[in-house]
Amino acid sequence: MNTVSDLKEKRVELILQQLQQLPTLPAVAVKVLEVTGRDESCAREVINLIKGDPSLTTKVLKLVRRVDLGIRGEVVTVDRAVVLLGFEAVRSAVLALSAYAIFPPDPAAPRGRFDREEFWKHSIAVACAAELLAESVSGIDPAEAFVCGLLHDIGKIALDAILPKSYERVIEAAELLRGNVADVERTVIGLDHMVVGKRLAERWQLPTCVRDCIWLHGQNPDSLPAGVLSGHMVNLITLADNLVREQHIGHSGNYTFHVLRPSLQQATGVSDMAIDAARKSLIKRIEERAEALGLGHATTGEIYLSALSQANQELGRIGEQLAARNRKLASRAKYFEALSRFQGELRPDAPSSLVLQAVGQTAQSVIGMAPVVVFSTCPAQGYAEFLIVSGAGEVAETSLVDCPSRLSRPAAGPDPVLPVGDHLEWLMARISPVLGGEQRFWIALEAEGICVGGIVWGAAADEAQRLGPQSPELASLAAGWSLALRTSQFREEAHMLAEQLAEANRRLQGAQAELVRTRSVAAVGELAAGAAHEMNNPLAVISGRAQLLANSLEEPKLKQSAQVIFDQSHRLSQIITDLMEFAKPAPPVPTEVGVADLIDRAVREASSRDSGYTRKIEIVLAEVPPVLVDQEQTRMALVEVLHNALQATDEVGGKVAICAAYDVFSTRVALSVADNGCGMDGEVLRRAFDPFFSGLSAGRRRGMGLAKALRWIEAGGGTIRLESRPKEGTRVIILLPAAPRADAGEPINTRKAAQS
Repeated sequence: MNTVSDLKEKRVELILQQLQQLPTLPAVAVKVLEVTGRDESCAREVINLIKGDPSLTTKVLKLVRRVDLGIRGEVVTVDRAVVLLGFEAVRSAVLALSAYAIFPPDPAAPRGRFDREEFWKHSIAVACAAELLAESVSGIDPAEAFVCGLLHDIGKIALDAILPKSYERVIEAAELLRGNVADVERTVIGLDHMVVGKRLAERWQLPTCVRDCIWLHGQNPDSLPAGVLSGHMVNLITLADNLVREQHIGHSGNYTFHVLRPSLQQATGVSDMAIDAARKSLIKRIEERAEALGLGHATTGEIYLSALSQANQELGRIGEQLAARNRKLASRAKYFEALSRFQGELRPDAPSSLVLQAVGQTAQSVIGMAPVVVFSTCPAQGYAEFLIVSGAGEVAETSLVDCPSRLSRPAAGPDPVLPVGDHLEWLMARISPVLGGEQRFWIALEAEGICVGGIVWGAAADEAQRLGPQSPELASLAAGWSLALRTSQFREEAHMLAEQLAEANRRLQGAQAELVRTRSVAAVGELAAGAAHEMNNPLAVISGRAQLLANSLEEPKLKQSAQVIFDQSHRLSQIITDLMEFAKPAPPVPTEVGVADLIDRAVREASSRDSGYTRKIEIVLAEVPPVLVDQEQTRMALVEVLHNALQATDEVGGKVAICAAYDVFSTRVALSVADNGCGMDGEVLRRAFDPFFSGLSAGRRRGMGLAKALRWIEAGGGTIRLESRPKEGTRVIILLPAAPRADAGEPINTRKAAQS
């Protein structure tokens, strides 16, 4: 039996394998990046490459006519354009154009889908912001910063390309929960866009600096791995991304700021003056660069690399030319050629899926049978990946299948070709119908005495006798296949460990921040409980004596003073009660509560606290299940939130909207309370949950409402988030655990109402 973790890892691997189906960079772009990256390159090589692509020629000539270069006269030749721009600018322009051409905006995409046009708008804005910030510091090339900024979120558009339906759900959930889109991606899909972007950058063979920015952007500068050489650029891209999201340019799908700007400025050396200058120049720079590069108008000019080997035809031609007495030598030459081609076509960092495809193609060429099935199994994993390679060398199917945790080759002598027995029964049920021939045969791929893969095909009953004379050559070729396959398995295991470490690091950052907050609340709670205990006895004496004085005195003024002492002591007693409720709230008793009833009761109580409230309260409930919470504590928390919203709004035009929605992936109900009131500035928003803090001055309340609300909600397994801007209102999102549903088809009450 596979665990949930094993199944999740299988799904992640399948998703990452689908990246191989995405287009690669155009050949001219790959060549330009290679030439401009060499120290001994000359301008003539770059010029000749650009001249060979009319579209690229047009873009480069248009780029050189930018106003900010200060060039006089018309530039009409590629020669002068390359000299004026320089290698780095040409390199950046080519990479930007190529990436944009592979993933162009889709005007026909239905509403609600991932908006590629807004994505590219955000990416171009981050690129321009990074370029502007790089111009203000030393040690960072602005052209390189532009490319890193443009491609930092490339994993998002890649996920949309390979998993459009799943990524549509990611966008919807991120919009509902108002959180970090990477967290939603890991919940819905199983991995985030940083890992996908890193893998895509590796496939495109992008520079290390670009890969690091795609993979590690958004992390705290102190949390970057020590071995990352481009950490300065990673921090700059994170700062540029924050700046652009603050300006609401394009759509990134992210609603949180985990890394504070001061720490990023300190890590990059960017001053406040440089930030202000970049903010003022950003829109103009975006327009200039987008128009100069043609982004938004370029067509998809990607060129697919397709050069399948004609091994069977070539081997047939050789076989026809050789005499009978030279057949053995020809056979050895055939195997040597197959092994050389197999090793030559694979990159050093090729993933196991490409290794399996290459094994299948070369196996077809030497065995002479099609289709063939090639599988890979990692020791102790309990599952295998298999590819069906058609007669044309194409991958007809790729999938995962459960298998024994340790697979051994049966002892059958030195002959590598064996008939399939019961030990491959777990695989044959899936692949046997697509194979030809009367019987099934296989070659085991072994490493360290363990079977790490194999090749399966169908043939006539005499197949082992037909290939028997070629056994030594087949065994040598199988050893090369085994080495390449096991090497790719080791490499992917290392990749997975590195990615898991990075994800664990991100989770650790969030856990550390939550631990600090929890400890602070606990410390305040202990202090409050101690203070309340010490004050109760003296307060009881003051209250009792004041009441006795009020009853015994006949002088009106003295009697009134005694009554004031009694009233104020009663008020102080209530403050102590609030302190105790915050310090040691009663343990929650979770019950199944209907959301509509919970909201109705809270609205009535919040409105009754002050009969002078005339604000309009609008309630909109989607199809939401009941919640599993302590009914009384949750109601009191919602009352505190509503009371704050009513106080913050104007008596004439004040409006409070209450919405409820359900997120199926996190199984939480999101209650949103939004008002159009005065809003909060940054300082008030940061301290909103602090006990005894209030943004109001004269006549303010005690400042315990939100603090107690947070304690109640968190005690029941939920959380509260705040969004607010001065003079624009406040939105409070309360996330509550949904009650388990016995019947998925059970109807859920829906309602839309307005109250005054």
